[in-house]
Amino acid sequence: MASRRTTSLLLFLCLFSALLSTVTAQTFTACDPLKEDNCPINPALSTTYSLNLTKELNTVLWNTTNGALTYTDEGAEFTINRKLDSPTIQSKFYIFWGRLEVFMKAAPGKGVVSSIVLQSEDRDEIDWEWVGSETDFVQSNYFGKGNDSSFDRGGKHEMGNAMNDFHNYTLHWTKEKLEWWLDGKLLRTLTYDDAEGGKWYPQTPMNVRLGVWPGGDPDGRKGTIEWAGGEIDYDASPYTMVVKSLKVEDFSTAEAYKYGDKSGDWESIELIGANSTFIEEINKPPPKSLSQKWAELPNGAKIAVYASSAGVGLIALLALIFVCIKQRRVGRKEYSLEESKFITDQNNTMTMQSKWNSNNGGYQELRRI
Repeated sequence: MASRRTTSLLLFLCLFSALLSTVTAQTFTACDPLKEDNCPINPALSTTYSLNLTKELNTVLWNTTNGALTYTDEGAEFTINRKLDSPTIQSKFYIFWGRLEVFMKAAPGKGVVSSIVLQSEDRDEIDWEWVGSETDFVQSNYFGKGNDSSFDRGGKHEMGNAMNDFHNYTLHWTKEKLEWWLDGKLLRTLTYDDAEGGKWYPQTPMNVRLGVWPGGDPDGRKGTIEWAGGEIDYDASPYTMVVKSLKVEDFSTAEAYKYGDKSGDWESIELIGANSTFIEEINKPPPKSLSQKWAELPNGAKIAVYASSAGVGLIALLALIFVCIKQRRVGRKEYSLEESKFITDQNNTMTMQSKWNSNNGGYQELRRI
């Protein structure tokens, strides 16, 4: 009995852990610098960076923190196929004030939540969110230092075809104000003072997180399920969010950002160094095609390639001729042998026929006598 209880407890803990990791896939923090010492510094983007998501992510710049993406000509697909799927990506770089533009369409479906998140390690957070059953709405939200004691900070904005059409969703974030833009139209503004005099205003270095998750999972919190539009029907999957491209701009210039104390105030953030380690990777040219590599070869190298190719071709031709001649000789030899055998067989047949006729003639003569 004790063994059964232990097994049941372990199964419950595994399920709870999986569900928890799904719900927090985009909002976790590995080390909160306001609560822990010696947290890693945040590597800075320190430039403007555009990403085409019809191609695979550069793993120097991004982590896939949960699930996997599928890349198509439309963009990267974030898909829920089965229980607790929540494909999510997270940038390895941070911005300290900046701008984020994402060109995407959200995933449809009751209980399905698509999201764009900017989040810091002390859990300052700025969100775009879509509930899959609300096809003509997008939600805006923010949190300061992970404070979720109230849920009255969100905004709900009417729009058209959030799930069927691509739209440009932009966050513009400075120390004075935060703006949410949709297709070039300003939807909402939050000033520093609006967030209880700045107390809960997002103001620490943030990275980028994109993903989709089953907010309506039957094992989730009742409040979360209701907010997500009800329980998700996994049998009706797949549910897919598609991101075509994004653009990130870091308004600060540094190699890294460091928390100077445990206040979480923007004035306490230290800018370390001047050269971001990501700039070289971002500016690295894409791999060259064969035609580009050929065009860059000097004429002497091209002549050598042509000569080498011609030599290889000549050798191949000579080898082919040699094989043909050899096969022809073999064929002739085989033909001669077959012809000789045929003639011999024919002569033997004629000899036997002659003897037969001779013997048969004698036999006929005897019958007449």
